[in-house]
Amino acid sequence: MEFAEVVRRRRMVRRYDGTPVPEDALARVLDAASRAPSAGFSQGQSIVCVTTDGGREAIARCCDEPTHLAAGRPAWLSSAPVHLVPCVAEAAYHARYAEPDKTGSRLPRAWDVPFWWVDGGAMLMLLLLAAVDEGLDAGFVDIADRAGLRTHLGIPEEVVPLGVVTLGTRHADERPVGSSQRRPRRDAVHRERWGGTGATGRA
Repeated sequence: MEFAEVVRRRRMVRRYDGTPVPEDALARVLDAASRAPSAGFSQGQSIVCVTTDGGREAIARCCDEPTHLAAGRPAWLSSAPVHLVPCVAEAAYHARYAEPDKTGSRLPRAWDVPFWWVDGGAMLMLLLLAAVDEGLDAGFVDIADRAGLRTHLGIPEEVVPLGVVTLGTRHADERPVGSSQRRPRRDAVHRERWGGTGATGRA
Protein backbone atom coordinates (compact mmCIF):
# COMPACT_ATOMS: atom_id res chain seq x y z
CA MET A 1 0.00 0.00 0.00
CA GLU A 2 1.28 3.48 -0.84
CA PHE A 3 2.31 5.51 2.21
CA ALA A 4 -0.17 8.31 1.45
CA GLU A 5 -2.98 5.75 1.35
CA VAL A 6 -1.86 4.24 4.68
CA VAL A 7 -1.98 7.69 6.29
CA ARG A 8 -5.35 8.49 4.73
CA ARG A 9 -6.94 5.24 5.96
CA ARG A 10 -5.63 5.41 9.52
CA ARG A 11 -8.26 6.08 12.15
CA MET A 12 -9.03 4.90 15.66
CA VAL A 13 -11.20 1.77 15.69
CA ARG A 14 -13.12 0.87 18.85
CA ARG A 15 -14.93 -2.34 17.89
CA TYR A 16 -13.58 -5.53 16.31
CA ASP A 17 -15.10 -8.66 14.80
CA GLY A 18 -12.73 -11.06 16.59
CA THR A 19 -10.92 -12.31 13.48
CA PRO A 20 -7.48 -13.54 14.60
CA VAL A 21 -4.45 -11.52 13.51
CA PRO A 22 -2.04 -13.69 11.48
CA GLU A 23 1.22 -14.22 13.34
CA ASP A 24 3.32 -13.05 10.39
CA ALA A 25 1.33 -9.81 10.13
CA LEU A 26 1.70 -9.22 13.87
CA ALA A 27 5.44 -9.81 13.60
CA ARG A 28 5.72 -7.18 10.85
CA VAL A 29 3.74 -4.64 12.89
CA LEU A 30 6.01 -5.21 15.89
CA ASP A 31 9.12 -5.02 13.71
CA ALA A 32 8.01 -1.70 12.26
CA ALA A 33 7.38 -0.28 15.73
CA SER A 34 10.79 -1.42 16.93
CA ARG A 35 12.36 0.84 14.28
CA ALA A 36 11.01 4.03 15.86
CA PRO A 37 13.54 6.85 16.34
CA SER A 38 14.78 7.80 19.79
CA ALA A 39 16.77 10.76 21.13
CA GLY A 40 20.46 9.93 21.04
CA PHE A 41 19.50 6.41 19.93
CA SER A 42 18.65 5.77 23.58
CA GLN A 43 16.11 3.10 22.55
CA GLY A 44 14.02 3.53 25.67
CA GLN A 45 10.85 2.21 24.04
CA SER A 46 9.39 -1.29 24.43
CA ILE A 47 6.13 -3.12 23.73
CA VAL A 48 4.23 -5.83 25.60
CA CYS A 49 2.17 -7.95 23.19
CA VAL A 50 -0.81 -9.84 24.65
CA THR A 51 -2.96 -12.30 22.68
CA THR A 52 -4.32 -14.80 25.25
CA ASP A 53 -7.97 -14.56 26.30
CA GLY A 54 -7.11 -14.24 29.98
CA GLY A 55 -4.44 -11.63 29.36
CA ARG A 56 -6.73 -9.47 27.23
CA GLU A 57 -9.58 -9.79 29.73
CA ALA A 58 -7.32 -8.54 32.51
CA ILE A 59 -6.18 -5.60 30.38
CA ALA A 60 -9.81 -4.77 29.54
CA ARG A 61 -10.57 -4.60 33.26
CA CYS A 62 -7.55 -2.33 33.83
CA CYS A 63 -8.95 -0.04 31.12
CA ASP A 64 -12.35 -0.01 32.86
CA GLU A 65 -14.24 -1.75 30.07
CA PRO A 66 -16.84 -3.22 32.50
CA THR A 67 -18.06 0.31 33.25
CA HIS A 68 -18.51 1.02 29.53
CA LEU A 69 -20.34 -2.26 29.01
CA ALA A 70 -22.63 -1.47 31.93
CA ALA A 71 -23.46 1.85 30.25
CA GLY A 72 -24.65 -0.04 27.17
CA ARG A 73 -21.62 0.60 24.98
CA PRO A 74 -20.28 -2.22 22.78
CA ALA A 75 -17.15 -4.12 23.79
CA TRP A 76 -13.90 -2.54 22.63
CA LEU A 77 -10.87 -4.14 24.23
CA SER A 78 -12.38 -7.57 24.75
CA SER A 79 -13.37 -7.69 21.07
CA ALA A 80 -9.79 -7.07 19.86
CA PRO A 81 -7.66 -10.22 19.37
CA VAL A 82 -4.38 -8.41 20.11
CA HIS A 83 -3.43 -5.87 22.77
CA LEU A 84 -0.14 -4.00 22.45
CA VAL A 85 1.15 -1.95 25.39
CA PRO A 86 3.79 0.61 24.29
CA CYS A 87 6.14 1.64 27.10
CA VAL A 88 8.99 4.06 27.70
CA ALA A 89 11.81 4.13 30.22
CA GLU A 90 13.31 7.51 31.16
CA ALA A 91 16.28 5.74 32.77
CA ALA A 92 17.46 4.55 29.35
CA TYR A 93 17.99 8.17 28.30
CA HIS A 94 19.99 9.09 31.37
CA ALA A 95 22.15 6.00 30.88
CA ARG A 96 22.71 6.73 27.18
CA TYR A 97 23.69 10.36 27.77
CA ALA A 98 26.18 9.28 30.43
CA GLU A 99 28.17 7.39 27.78
CA PRO A 100 31.47 8.87 26.52
CA ASP A 101 30.28 9.79 23.02
CA LYS A 102 27.60 12.01 24.57
CA THR A 103 30.07 14.15 26.52
CA GLY A 104 29.12 17.78 26.01
CA SER A 105 25.53 16.99 25.04
CA ARG A 106 22.66 18.59 26.89
CA LEU A 107 21.64 16.04 29.51
CA PRO A 108 18.09 14.68 29.80
CA ARG A 109 17.53 16.37 33.17
CA ALA A 110 17.98 19.75 31.41
CA TRP A 111 15.63 18.99 28.50
CA ASP A 112 12.64 21.33 28.22
CA VAL A 113 10.80 18.54 26.40
CA PRO A 114 11.12 15.00 27.88
CA PHE A 115 11.98 13.23 24.64
CA TRP A 116 11.11 9.78 25.96
CA TRP A 117 7.46 10.82 25.60
CA VAL A 118 8.11 12.08 22.07
CA ASP A 119 9.81 8.80 21.20
CA GLY A 120 6.96 6.82 22.72
CA GLY A 121 4.57 8.73 20.45
CA ALA A 122 6.76 7.96 17.43
CA MET A 123 6.60 4.25 18.26
CA LEU A 124 2.83 4.47 18.77
CA MET A 125 2.31 6.05 15.35
CA LEU A 126 4.41 3.38 13.69
CA LEU A 127 2.20 0.75 15.34
CA LEU A 128 -0.94 2.43 14.02
CA LEU A 129 0.39 2.92 10.49
CA ALA A 130 1.91 -0.56 10.27
CA ALA A 131 -1.47 -2.01 11.23
CA VAL A 132 -3.15 -0.22 8.32
CA ASP A 133 -0.41 -1.37 5.96
CA GLU A 134 -1.23 -4.96 6.95
CA GLY A 135 -4.93 -4.44 6.23
CA LEU A 136 -5.69 -4.35 9.95
CA ASP A 137 -7.34 -1.80 12.21
CA ALA A 138 -6.12 -0.29 15.47
CA GLY A 139 -7.20 1.96 18.30
CA PHE A 140 -5.60 3.48 21.37
CA VAL A 141 -7.00 3.75 24.87
CA ASP A 142 -5.74 5.10 28.19
CA ILE A 143 -5.24 2.85 31.22
CA ALA A 144 -7.59 3.44 34.15
CA ASP A 145 -5.67 1.17 36.55
CA ARG A 146 -2.03 1.63 35.58
CA ALA A 147 -0.73 -0.02 38.75
CA GLY A 148 -2.95 -3.04 38.13
CA LEU A 149 -1.79 -3.33 34.53
CA ARG A 150 1.83 -2.99 35.60
CA THR A 151 1.37 -5.82 38.11
CA HIS A 152 -0.51 -8.06 35.68
CA LEU A 153 2.11 -7.69 32.95
CA GLY A 154 5.13 -7.63 35.24
CA ILE A 155 6.26 -4.24 33.94
CA PRO A 156 9.25 -2.91 35.93
CA GLU A 157 8.71 0.18 38.06
CA GLU A 158 11.06 2.30 35.95
CA VAL A 159 9.07 1.51 32.76
CA VAL A 160 5.88 3.48 32.06
CA PRO A 161 3.05 1.94 30.00
CA LEU A 162 1.62 4.68 27.77
CA GLY A 163 -1.73 3.05 26.99
CA VAL A 164 -3.12 0.09 25.08
CA VAL A 165 -3.22 -0.35 21.31
CA THR A 166 -6.02 -2.65 20.18
CA LEU A 167 -5.36 -4.55 16.96
CA GLY A 168 -7.65 -6.57 14.74
CA THR A 169 -10.33 -6.25 12.06
CA ARG A 170 -13.06 -3.69 12.58
CA HIS A 171 -16.62 -4.89 13.17
CA ALA A 172 -19.00 -4.26 10.27
CA ASP A 173 -21.11 -2.02 12.52
CA GLU A 174 -18.16 0.01 13.85
CA ARG A 175 -18.54 3.74 13.22
CA PRO A 176 -16.34 6.74 14.06
CA VAL A 177 -17.26 8.57 17.25
CA GLY A 178 -17.26 12.30 17.84
CA SER A 179 -16.54 14.77 15.05
CA SER A 180 -16.17 13.12 11.66
CA GLN A 181 -14.57 16.18 10.09
CA ARG A 182 -10.84 16.89 10.27
CA ARG A 183 -10.04 20.58 10.68
CA PRO A 184 -8.64 22.32 7.60
CA ARG A 185 -4.89 22.11 7.15
CA ARG A 186 -4.67 25.90 7.26
CA ASP A 187 -5.71 25.70 10.92
CA ALA A 188 -2.95 23.22 11.75
CA VAL A 189 -0.03 24.24 9.51
CA HIS A 190 1.65 27.64 9.83
CA ARG A 191 4.08 28.87 7.16
CA GLU A 192 7.25 30.71 8.22
CA ARG A 193 5.65 31.90 11.50
CA TRP A 194 2.56 31.22 13.63
CA GLY A 195 -0.51 32.31 11.68
CA GLY A 196 1.42 32.45 8.42
CA THR A 197 -0.26 31.09 5.32
CA GLY A 198 1.02 29.91 1.97
CA ALA A 199 0.95 27.08 -0.53
CA THR A 200 0.67 23.80 1.38
CA GLY A 201 -1.19 21.63 -1.10
CA ARG A 202 -4.80 21.05 -0.18
CA ALA A 203 -6.62 23.43 2.17
